[in-house]
Amino acid sequence: MRRVVIDTDAGVDDSIAIAYASRLPDATIELMTTVSGNVPVSEVTQNVLYLKKILRLDVPVFSGADVPKSRKLITATEVHGKDGVGGYRISEGIAFPAWKTGGAATAIVRAAKKYGKRLTIISLGPMTNIARAVSIDQGAIKGIGSIVQMGGVFSGYGNTTAFTEFNIFVDPEAASYVLENGVKVTFVPLDLTETFFLPRNIVTSLLMKTGETSPELVPLFRKALNYYIDYHRHADKLDGCYMHDPIAVAAAIHPEWFRFIGSSVSIETLGRFTAGMTVADLRKKTVRGNSRIAVAFDALTFLDDLASRVFGARIGNSAGRRSCLRQRFTANFRDFLR
Repeated sequence: MRRVVIDTDAGVDDSIAIAYASRLPDATIELMTTVSGNVPVSEVTQNVLYLKKILRLDVPVFSGADVPKSRKLITATEVHGKDGVGGYRISEGIAFPAWKTGGAATAIVRAAKKYGKRLTIISLGPMTNIARAVSIDQGAIKGIGSIVQMGGVFSGYGNTTAFTEFNIFVDPEAASYVLENGVKVTFVPLDLTETFFLPRNIVTSLLMKTGETSPELVPLFRKALNYYIDYHRHADKLDGCYMHDPIAVAAAIHPEWFRFIGSSVSIETLGRFTAGMTVADLRKKTVRGNSRIAVAFDALTFLDDLASRVFGARIGNSAGRRSCLRQRFTANFRDFLR
């Protein structure tokens, strides 16, 4: 049984990832912590508290960093909505006004000391809280089982700038600090997560099934996912949405579905055009680097597991299942010579 801390900037795919993690029999969520990223930490914490309520989770929640380590906060409200869930929580007037803030980094350290190698931290947002935890007790964080970070891009283009993925871009100094202090990180990058997406018609079908098993999730997920899909349709000409964070949860709990390579990763913090870039020389194979990078996974096994556990559904049509697989764009200069 894996003991899990989920550190999140809870937007749309984070919310699905939390629901997914809560229903995996091989994992126990011991703690959830929140960080500014997709939306400010105040909104993130409200989302996590609401998910805790409707998923009936008996899990402590601690809010954390409201700003990055040393730069101004950049959010992604255009992707996730002002409240992080497509406007659902604001439109419904859902709030937890008596919530006390703070304590995320200290709570992470306590969990690290308590569970040691049995603990996995699943980081679904910027690494600000984790960097703060390292600064409090480096040895405790180095002593856990693993940190799985949804973030980075190594061989293609980013989703924030041409070279960067959002979670690392928001706080590159935090990610760099964690690595430079000898903490090993498993990256689940865009190179992998953007080879899988849910088309709108499959999302619609899954939500219909969810009403039979988890009716409280349906209105939240319907509004949030439709907002998320509309963004991708306008920004990427893609009538569907990525599942970045649920894939990171799968990598943490079911590593047997994935292929990883060892590497030494550095985070660019000074570049005018490249701040937030995750840099690794993939020509060099190593088992002694400071990181692992997920480079392939069994996407259809993941799809079946996600669909059944979160949505209570099966995608039986093989064509429908294959429609969730896509080729990610990478530059090929030969295309320009035709």
